[in-house]
Amino acid sequence: MKQSPAGLRQLVAKITNVAVVLVAVLLCGLLGVLWLIADYQTSVAQREQTKLAEGAVKVRGEHIEKTAMDYGAWDEAVERLVVSPDATWADENIGRPTFENLGFDMAFVVMPDGSASYAMVRGERSEDVVSRLLAGGYEELLAEQRAKGAEGSTSGLILADGKPAIAAIVPIRPLVADAADEGPRHVLVLVDTLDTQMLSEFARIYLLPSLRIVDSAEAPDAHALLLMADHQQGVTLQWEGARPGDELLAMAIPAWAIVALAFGALTFLFIRQTSSAARAVADSEWRATHDALTGLPNRVLLFERIDHASRSLMEGGREFAVAYLDLDGFKAVNDLQGHEAGDLVLQKVARRLMASLGPEDFAARLGGDEFAVIVPGYKEPHQALDLGRRIIEAIEQPIRLADDTLTSVSATIGFTFAPRDGADPLTLLRNADQALYAGKRSGRRQVQFHVAAAA
Repeated sequence: MKQSPAGLRQLVAKITNVAVVLVAVLLCGLLGVLWLIADYQTSVAQREQTKLAEGAVKVRGEHIEKTAMDYGAWDEAVERLVVSPDATWADENIGRPTFENLGFDMAFVVMPDGSASYAMVRGERSEDVVSRLLAGGYEELLAEQRAKGAEGSTSGLILADGKPAIAAIVPIRPLVADAADEGPRHVLVLVDTLDTQMLSEFARIYLLPSLRIVDSAEAPDAHALLLMADHQQGVTLQWEGARPGDELLAMAIPAWAIVALAFGALTFLFIRQTSSAARAVADSEWRATHDALTGLPNRVLLFERIDHASRSLMEGGREFAVAYLDLDGFKAVNDLQGHEAGDLVLQKVARRLMASLGPEDFAARLGGDEFAVIVPGYKEPHQALDLGRRIIEAIEQPIRLADDTLTSVSATIGFTFAPRDGADPLTLLRNADQALYAGKRSGRRQVQFHVAAAA
């Protein structure tokens, strides 16, 4: 039976309506998917930025702690700060160098009874009471250091003169510690205020634009709440959070509007935007697990790899070694030649480190001038010793800077072995770190092992 024009129009209208509804549902679904992807990307990026902000303060604390250890483990410091206190010597060797050369705001020598026998605040000797200047967890931090024993050290967030600051506390002891001397020691306290200069440095290194301290009541979207050492107070850092999702929507919505006019263009634009989203997600995931400066994996991926190697070992896999590497002489290059030269040195060192390793080995940058390596199949010190010497030899080759001058750095490496020295990532890294500091204490440019460190 022949379809009437009215019936045909009705049929076409029905088909058109169904098609319009289907296209509208599809377009709304597409818009919802794009919105979710954008929100996910932004959430992932900002979570990773939060980790970076927290890590920046932690890494800075570790740096101050290691610097303090260099000053505290010093025979002459014991003589001039503990046995026969000499404030002039302390000014010239502790107070002013840490302020003028390192930028630390405060330096104290604290006696076992908690009072300060020496204090320098922003380059000027101070008679102020240390307990008045330092609060917000200082006492807890000091107690934590005391609890660790005569050679224990610690760092954390406190309040210094009412402002958030990073403090490190280390014992003042001879370079070669006396095992018989286990009583309370004088300690060196170095304090670096969390000021605009430090925040600007964090913002540059960790890609956290406009990093600043805000009132926690503001509850910003892109923020990190860092607790003081007393776990009662805190400081909130805020920055202009990365919003890769907004960039995605800026590209997708015009395309979506075009798709709304022509279903034929929908498939093409959807595939293109989906591919762009996938690339953006992959890039975001890469940034979350890699160091932006050197391209090496970061601490997050390192922990995953150690955990995987440990689980494989429990299932009958190969033994492996973990190395902790710290550059010798990098600080001088960074201070004298500038941060650009320091960044170039780190990039060169990363490439030389990778070139020194085998195809199955894994290298990561932990932050600052510290690196870590996982070496499958290594279970004997002589194997690690050969590898460590190759790495040091490669790193020590001269590096040509942008101004055509040559510079060089070296390295100290600490090794630990799984399962002999442990299996979980924290234990292995701690053991390797202890071996590293044993090498530092024995003269730098060393390859040291956890067993030797324990001895």
